[in-house]
Amino acid sequence: MKDRETLNLISKILLALFLVVATVFMIRIATMAFLPAKFFYPLLLVIVIFAIFFGFFTFYRRSSRVTKTVFNIISIVLTVVMAFSTFKINEIAGFLNKNLENHKTYSVYNLIVKKDSKIEGLNDLNAPEIFTYEEPVKEISDVKLTETVENKVKNANLIFKDDLSSVMERVVRIADTTALINNGTYESYISVNEDYEEKIKIIATFEIEVEGKVGDENSNVTSDTIANTPFILFINGIDTRTDMMPAHSLSDVNILAAVNPKTKKILLVAIPRDTYVQLHGTTGLMDKLTHAGSRGGVNLSISTIEDFMGVKIDRYIRVNFNFVKDLVNSIGGITVTNYENYTVIAADRACKFTPGDNNVDGRCALAFARERKSYKTGDRHRGENQEQVIERLVDKISKDSNLIKNYSTIMNALNGSFDTNITTEDITSIVRLQLENMSGWKVESYNVNGAGAMARTNSYPGQDLYVLMPDVNTVTTARKKIEAILAE
Repeated sequence: MKDRETLNLISKILLALFLVVATVFMIRIATMAFLPAKFFYPLLLVIVIFAIFFGFFTFYRRSSRVTKTVFNIISIVLTVVMAFSTFKINEIAGFLNKNLENHKTYSVYNLIVKKDSKIEGLNDLNAPEIFTYEEPVKEISDVKLTETVENKVKNANLIFKDDLSSVMERVVRIADTTALINNGTYESYISVNEDYEEKIKIIATFEIEVEGKVGDENSNVTSDTIANTPFILFINGIDTRTDMMPAHSLSDVNILAAVNPKTKKILLVAIPRDTYVQLHGTTGLMDKLTHAGSRGGVNLSISTIEDFMGVKIDRYIRVNFNFVKDLVNSIGGITVTNYENYTVIAADRACKFTPGDNNVDGRCALAFARERKSYKTGDRHRGENQEQVIERLVDKISKDSNLIKNYSTIMNALNGSFDTNITTEDITSIVRLQLENMSGWKVESYNVNGAGAMARTNSYPGQDLYVLMPDVNTVTTARKKIEAILAE
């Protein structure tokens, strides 16, 4: 008799626990809204039917011990599965909230001195004059920058100059002179003056939060989620020396992705980093597209490309190159194809790509996307490789339920490593769309082309730099292809 009473008590406890966990689980799924109706309602029906039968056999006195035991075991299994799933859903919600809704962007400033200076850190500075370049495009006010420096450097006097070269060269000409340079400007300068980095050292890095969400001023986002209407996504890749995602950095990868969720088609249009364009808001000398990112961040890159291509960019995602490495590793690698008839050896010589297909991990996928010196067309071929890496990533993630199986490792790879104006609703709508139709996406590529030349630039008017004079025909063709994808 006591055994039956004990079993009845256990059944009642398990039933109550099941009902609580099931309720929380279904509410969480409903609020996340990523599960299609064709899955949500059958799942709800199964849970309700099981709860009814479980409740009936729990309170029905004539139920056999075997029946109650079986239902108890099943309820334990289901409760554990739902509790674990709820935990994972909350993990996803936390990731989306951190990276999409409450993501913070920082401008990074490097404090530099001469290489052989005795100054090694902030403690070695005593009431210094710190020279800084007055940026042509600002996201940080002079007042906020000055306050940040004064809080970190005792009795600092910040001196603004509008001539970048004089500020940078002052450090190497005058002993113990310090300069505070935006990370994007710094990386742009050393890309043009390759030996400069050997002459100086960075003794401190300042991070200043950018108010407002980067990219908002250019956003053409509608009330529709990206699963409901065709859109253009700007994929902006940076290869920064800092582990952060600074607001300003050279735009090494500039790809427009025209996406049509209805037809599940994507067109990737690569615009070479050295393309000679008129930076938005400037007059006179044109400039390299990559300098838009170092001068005005993703905002200036978007506006400049919109002017150049004659299209409106709806959304953007801005990533560090290491993002690619981590993402590829998170899905177990990808296959890239070397279409040349010779083996391509990456710059770091650690990765080799034989003619044909090559299975690569994240490190070599990144090396493949970076390589340009092995090809006759240089940066243009690198753009093709970058498109191929994106295409293979999309293909693998969207097929064979990889998005579901590897979502946890994918999230870890992406966490904190990108900026975007894509919303939580956008992400859940795309996941729901993919779950409704598990077929892959068709990805095509096209490249803006041109001819190499030497020219003066708006960023560095005093010297000739290599630029790519765009072929107007390829720009026109790219725009028509984009319009065709969006109109299908």
